[in-house]
Amino acid sequence: MTLYRFIGLVILLMIPCFGLWYGLGALPAAPAIWLTQLSMPWAAPDIIHSISLDQNQLMVFSRFGERDGIVVPLSQAEYQLAFPQSTRLLSYSIPFYTALHCASRIEDSVGRYARSLLALWLLMFVGFVSVALKDLMVAVGPALHATTSLPLPPPSAIALMYQFSTLIVPTVAPILLWAWAVRDSPRWQSLLLGRTTDLPEDPGSAD
Repeated sequence: MTLYRFIGLVILLMIPCFGLWYGLGALPAAPAIWLTQLSMPWAAPDIIHSISLDQNQLMVFSRFGERDGIVVPLSQAEYQLAFPQSTRLLSYSIPFYTALHCASRIEDSVGRYARSLLALWLLMFVGFVSVALKDLMVAVGPALHATTSLPLPPPSAIALMYQFSTLIVPTVAPILLWAWAVRDSPRWQSLLLGRTTDLPEDPGSAD
């Protein structure tokens, strides 16, 4: 297989992978969603009331509300502040990695895929937390850090976490995890070194 054939196969596999991902809705991100629902209200009960799933959106219900256009504690509010997150904003890293992995034909394929998927779910969890903190920071302002007993990152760090989790991780993490998965495969050493010559076939693979 040449490098160009590999790239073409990845692009071809992306069609069914992304189609299945879109059709499954929030299911590909389920472990990360579950971890977010479990950990955030427990770790930050002063600012997070509850987290629930509404179709393909993760709804983060805060301990703040609005009264006459002013953000106040929930006990004084007329309306509770809630922030929706699209689960697809972060989970598209899964079909991207799946296409790369399936096109590679490496040994211990299932085991390596499972370990990479676990890493993607953990990164998604960090992403969901980052988006929730960013939404709270924008809506509540300085009162967010003053309200909670949990030591939160400063606003600049929350903004960087949000940008990193939504813009960089979903696209770069699958490539890095793929490179890790094929790191000890002779068939892919030339690709990782940047060569564009024909890659040797694995023993027993079809011509």
